[in-house]
Amino acid sequence: MTSIRRAALTALVLTLPLASSLHAAGEGRVVGTVVDEAGAPIEGAKVLLTRQGTAYKLEKTSDKKGQFMLLILDATQEYQIHAEKAGYTAFDGPVKPKVEDTMRLTLTLAKAAEPTAKGPKELSGKDQAILAYNDGVSALRNGDLAGALPKFEQAATLNPELVEAQGVLAELYLELKRNGDAVAAADRYLALKPGDPRGLRVRYDALKASGDAAKAKEALEALGASDANDPETAVRFFNEGAERTRAGQYDEAAVFFEKVVQIAPDDPKFAKAHYVLGLSWAKDDAKKDRAKEHLQKFLQLSPNDPDAEAAKQMLEYLNK
Repeated sequence: MTSIRRAALTALVLTLPLASSLHAAGEGRVVGTVVDEAGAPIEGAKVLLTRQGTAYKLEKTSDKKGQFMLLILDATQEYQIHAEKAGYTAFDGPVKPKVEDTMRLTLTLAKAAEPTAKGPKELSGKDQAILAYNDGVSALRNGDLAGALPKFEQAATLNPELVEAQGVLAELYLELKRNGDAVAAADRYLALKPGDPRGLRVRYDALKASGDAAKAKEALEALGASDANDPETAVRFFNEGAERTRAGQYDEAAVFFEKVVQIAPDDPKFAKAHYVLGLSWAKDDAKKDRAKEHLQKFLQLSPNDPDAEAAKQMLEYLNK
């Protein structure tokens, strides 16, 4: 649950301002009042906060006192604020929140020369998708997977191109052990972001959990080709190698461990990969020098490992 929650909270900032602004540096609050030209509060005014160049939207309605409050997750950015109500001219202007502080402002709407019969513009399907997505993130923050899932499903239905909704859905389905749904959501995510490691990781994990070894192997190969330097990728290759080591299939394990040491050659948690490579390659005269290097690396990274003595004995044999 922790990993899914973290992914979704990141996704909120990623999706709504799009891919350019992943991490919020600090929250800020805007407390505002909507009034007419005489200073009287206006109830029921629609207040919309957006950020230029992104799909970010936050909507509120003023209360009887004309007041509204906006909680902004990333107060380091500049936003645009729009306020409207039938019978009044709209207000538009920039707003720069204060990090970890409250900004107070007043929005004045002038009486329209001719009252309009039209109400506030209805939100498009894409805008509704963003609001549903935000609701899902809020539920996920509170640990409510059951409440979050339908919100992300609604967002993905309203806007099938909302890539982050597909990504979070894939991770949620995986968390809920709905592996087939996880694969399908990951495929939709990858159709929007081909070769993206996030989708490839979920796809591999779901196929692995479902027991489809052949497709899981293909998915892992695709992940390795796309994300060749990420320790998270190395973990998956290491686990595959460890399975084969436990089954006594050292030569098959070496294929996966070779990938591990290419990604993270100096990571102590992958020390055993060097050990298995040393044992496997010691049988091949053409690879003996490389076998010694891996055994030495294993002893360097994990000198107190239970297999350290065996590694030393193998090194003595190879050095004869």
